[in-house]
Parts: sequence; structure tokens; C-alpha cells
Amino acid sequence: MALIDKLFSPNRVFIVAEIGINHNGNPDKLIKLIESAKLSGADAVKFQIFSKDLFYIPENYLPKDISTKLPLDIFRKSFIPYDKYREAFNYSEELGILPFATPLDLESFEFLEQLNVQMYKVASSDINYVPLLRRIAETGKVVIISSGFSKINEIKKYIRLLKNNPLVVMFCVSRYPSLPEDISLREFELFRKEFEVTSRKRFAGFSDHTKTLSIPLAMASLGAKVIEKHLTLDENDDSYDNAVSISPEKFKMMVEMLREVEKSLSQRRRNLPPKFVKTMSMRSFVVRGGIAKGESITEENIEALRPSTFVKSSLENWRKILNKKSKKNFLDKEPLLFRFLSK
Repeated sequence: MALIDKLFSPNRVFIVAEIGINHNGNPDKLIKLIESAKLSGADAVKFQIFSKDLFYIPENYLPKDISTKLPLDIFRKSFIPYDKYREAFNYSEELGILPFATPLDLESFEFLEQLNVQMYKVASSDINYVPLLRRIAETGKVVIISSGFSKINEIKKYIRLLKNNPLVVMFCVSRYPSLPEDISLREFELFRKEFEVTSRKRFAGFSDHTKTLSIPLAMASLGAKVIEKHLTLDENDDSYDNAVSISPEKFKMMVEMLREVEKSLSQRRRNLPPKFVKTMSMRSFVVRGGIAKGESITEENIEALRPSTFVKSSLENWRKILNKKSKKNFLDKEPLLFRFLSK
């Protein structure tokens, strides 16, 4: 199965390790993060790619109260040249993990097109980045789009531009970090009903900014097709996205738990035990304390003990036995049999 096909495989959660800017601009660290994503069991690894000129309006055009608060220094320090990303894409494919990226400007989109990438991610903050959406729409490629700033009507408006693309709309809260109480599982159920159209390859997923593993598991159990989680090499180092990232050890644990959840989701019915196990585990009606011939059967002189090899303990049999008269003497714990009871 091709890696991209896993995204649309029935009863399977597609797990994305979001590297983001946790490489801090170090290409060697980027490679280590890709390796960690693969070892953790992720299906895909995602990068954030931007040009050297960044994606902000020049400071001289902005009011000082805005320009002084832009995180320009962080993005300049976390910049990685395109040629290093080309190597990262090639290396990911060699490892057997699907690489894709969020292009944060049109120049980066053009670079990704040169790489002939299989799919794109659109950031929550770029859901209304019309020039980018229109260019991506022209490719017809798979798109994963986040919605962490947007209400339903706004999401609907902009995904119309991607009507011909296979699409995963990601439920998301763009708080860094998010807390479990910021995430509404009930709202996700409505979100999924609103956006999932499987016949058109349109699904709902979850992009996580919490530090917990429980919310991704809950989302998968509610039908999230894609789970995206930030990955860092060390939660205590100086990686820029550590507030929303988990270690490789935790990521691996999350993947293993999600795979368990998807196994359960793929089953239409419970796999109940064999008939013999049921017989040995359930109960038959027996006499409690002994019953003399001609004596009536009451609640006080009935018990039920394992196994269920005689008159099975059931509501129907209970009603059939109660108030009947015994045709013989029964000892304590002796199984009751219909042929020894009055009709």
C-alpha cells in the first residue's frame, strides 16, 4: 500500500508527527526528528516551510505596537534553506514515512510543487489565505486544512475553494498550549457530521496542541480520520514549539494506543467468548437449603450456581419455576429440573 493510500484506508487512523519549528533551524536536528517520527510509528512527518524573507508585512508599514510584538527573531532562527528540506523529503521517503509540509508563502508552495509532493497542509491561520488556497486547488492534490481560529461558516466558505481536492478538515484550537478543557468532544461530533463526506474523500481530523495523550485517543474513537501531534526530541530543551509538543517516547505510546483504538473501531460487533466458556461461567437454578416433596418453590429457596448445564438462570425460567410445587425431595444445592416440578 502506498503511503498516501493509508490516509484513505478504511478503519485506520492516519498519524502525523508535526515537526514544525522544533528543529530550531538546525538541519541535523531536523533529520533526527524525522528518524524519531519513523521510530515512533507515525505515518507521516510534516514540516513548516517558509522563505528567507518570511511571511510578514515589512515592519516599516506596521504600527509600533504590532511590529514590536512579531516573533520575527524566532522564525529567522528557525529558518532552514530549501535545499536542506529537499534532502529531508528524500530521506523521509527512504525511511518509508510520508513527508509533507505547510507552505507559509507562495514561494514555498512553488518549491514544494517542484518536489512533486503528494499533499499539502494549510495552517489554521491561513484558512483565508486565498492566493495560496487557489494555487493548491489547481493541483487537485490531497489537502489537510486546520481550523483553529474559525467558526463553521468561515470554514465552509474557504473549503469551497478546495472542492475538487481530497480534503481532511482538522478540528483544532489554536491556543499554545491548549488545555483539555479547551477542547470540546461534543463539538467535534457535530464538526464531523458537518464536514465528513466519505464518498467525496472528505473527512474530519484533529490537530492537537495539548500535552495530553487522552484527547487524541478520544478523537479517534469519535471518528477522527487524521491525528496530528507535535513531536520534539526533548520536552525540556529549547525547541520553540515545546509547549505543544511531546517526546518520542510519549509519541510512540500514543501511536500504540491509537492502533489499539482503531482495531476496536474496525469491529462491528463484540467478539463474545465461545459457547463452552459461556456455559462454564453462567448459572443454573438450584435449591437453597432443601425442598420437601409437595413444597412450593419460593424466592427464599432458590439459588443460582455455576455452570449453566441445567435449568439456566434467566428471567423466563425464574417465572416458570416460581410457585411451582416439587414432585420430589431436593437436597441443598441440587439442580432444579422442570420434570420434577408441577405444571
